[in-house]
Amino acid sequence: MRIAVIGAGLAGRQHIEVIKRNKTCKLDFIVDPSDESIEFCRKNDFSHFPNIAKALATREPDGAIIATPNSLHLEHALDFIDREIPILVEKPLSSNFESALSIVQYAKKKNVDLLTGHHRRHNKIITKAKNTIDSGQLGRLVSSHSMCWLFKPDDYFNSWRNSVSGGPVLINLTHDIDLMRYLIGEIESVHSFESNTNRKGEVEDSAVVNLRYENGTIGTLSISDTIVAPWSWENTSGENPVYPNQKESCYWIGGTHGSLELPQLKSWESLNERSWWKPIYSNQSPTDKSINQPLSAQLDNFISVVQGKEEPVCSGKDGLKTLLVVEAIKLSARIGKAVEPKKIQS
Repeated sequence: MRIAVIGAGLAGRQHIEVIKRNKTCKLDFIVDPSDESIEFCRKNDFSHFPNIAKALATREPDGAIIATPNSLHLEHALDFIDREIPILVEKPLSSNFESALSIVQYAKKKNVDLLTGHHRRHNKIITKAKNTIDSGQLGRLVSSHSMCWLFKPDDYFNSWRNSVSGGPVLINLTHDIDLMRYLIGEIESVHSFESNTNRKGEVEDSAVVNLRYENGTIGTLSISDTIVAPWSWENTSGENPVYPNQKESCYWIGGTHGSLELPQLKSWESLNERSWWKPIYSNQSPTDKSINQPLSAQLDNFISVVQGKEEPVCSGKDGLKTLLVVEAIKLSARIGKAVEPKKIQS
């Protein structure tokens, strides 16, 4: 299969490296107008185009990965859907519900495969965690807590990351929300607070969220990109070697018969009688993080979906549902009340 990559920034280059290592596909071309990407393609002998129109005038890839700024996802996704070329769109699916819905609806109309790049679903740690939860080992789920505390240096920020389509809720917390939906269930309502006290930009730098799931579980989310701390998926999962790996957890999921820490896969259960006066014990499931490559697994799923062999692990509709929760969080912070995420048709 020939895969095109649209956008050669931080995320795009990760996808390029994964494609290069894959034995069942090859990189067809890269689209990115920046001088930096032109030089990058020249040095690596990659086919390069300044825009999608020029690329599709002479090439027709079997699939495309869209890794451009969030506000451009709609335009770029429709270009490929219109040509009936399957796409994997980096999370979030788009910068708002209306544009994301347009992507999903047009893909359905044209019968084009659409996947959302919530790659953490493909992590072996998450697969084991989901199996543990679905087996009933934790009993009835009661509560969850997710943390994403990290410190982003000034040179991380550019114009789009300081705009309404940026901010850590949309860029980072969307991953954690998607995993909580995947592991626990759909979210019924949210009540959130945001702050931009530290960076004083157009968007938040910190937020806290209370969650109520449809199955009765309640939970919390806490995020900030202005805290020096180890408790984030990036710094604890070993998923990406660019981040120092801390042997800590950042997700906690608790039930009536046990609890689970992630990504350390440490479970807690009673020895005999369930009581705070009685001993509990922990068990840590071994996982070799060095060979855990969720981006590679995501690419394999994309290829298999295009070939008609598998269903998407994270579909366009999944990406839309996660974005609806994000938008509810943003609205709740503005109005100071609990908000129910919008519903979409099945």
